[in-house]
Amino acid sequence: MGLLDSARDHLRQLLGVIQTRLELVGLELADARDHLVALLAYAAMAVFFAGVAVVAALAWLIMAFWEQRLAIIGGATALFAALALVAIWRAARHAQSGSDIFADSLMALQTDRAALRPPPAATPSVTPPGSGNDPSTYVGD
Repeated sequence: MGLLDSARDHLRQLLGVIQTRLELVGLELADARDHLVALLAYAAMAVFFAGVAVVAALAWLIMAFWEQRLAIIGGATALFAALALVAIWRAARHAQSGSDIFADSLMALQTDRAALRPPPAATPSVTPPGSGNDPSTYVGD
């Protein structure tokens, strides 16, 4: 019964390690989801209020300088197009530099794999006779 109990203990430990790693993945997913939801909410609010401010400012400029309304609208269009291009460029750069959301889980799994590998077998070093490494043939300097 000792072998069966030992196998059962090993299986129980293995299942414990798997459960711990799955919990870690779940926590990382929940953290990434919460972060993304908050980021999208803040971004949506910022875009909305910035849009309202821009429309109000343009309306004020057009009313204040009615004779130059075409120049104001043309300048605003050019400015917003340039800002849109900069935003698209920054978003593309940010998307390419994204981090791996499972970095901690992958590192933990690599540590587990390294711990489960058997140690390398020590190979005895055999030196051929007369190779000069035998201390019993040392004559001195």
